Amino acid sequence: MSTSRSIIDVVYGVFADNNISRILPVLDEKIVFRISAYGPADGEYHGRSGFLTMMSSIYKRCENLSVNSLVYFMPDSDQPQDVLITTGVFAGKLLIDNEPAVFPFLHYWQVKNDKVVELRAFNWDSASLFDRLQQNNKEPDHLANRHHSGNGNSPQS
Repeated sequence: MSTSRSIIDVVYGVFADNNISRILPVLDEKIVFRISAYGPADGEYHGRSGFLTMMSSIYKRCENLSVNSLVYFMPDSDQPQDVLITTGVFAGKLLIDNEPAVFPFLHYWQVKNDKVVELRAFNWDSASLFDRLQQNNKEPDHLANRHHSGNGNSPQS
């Protein structure tokens, strides 16, 4: 039986070798990815196909991504042992302006039966990242994730 940390290490390892297929076996078939708004792939994704869609969205906006300063937080003994929290920095280049970018993050992972079943991802400094991602748009679109109205004022129901 693998540890939660060793499973999560496989996921982050994709940024070292760009081998996305290596991750698929550690993802539960019904995995849920919840990615905070205003990042390069915000929204909710379901299943392994959702993971591939999410990664495709990221690679359409960024390249040469790497994970830096990765820190793991393990739960106290009174918390579920299938939870792991990580924080770190993604570094790469935004294709929209061809400039380096740094994406500080916090990830909340849930692992069961040696498979990742959920990831909740939060980005720090999302306002400046969002501004850069939107710089060539004439109207605020909020990345068309169906969570925001076309006018940018209120969430859709």
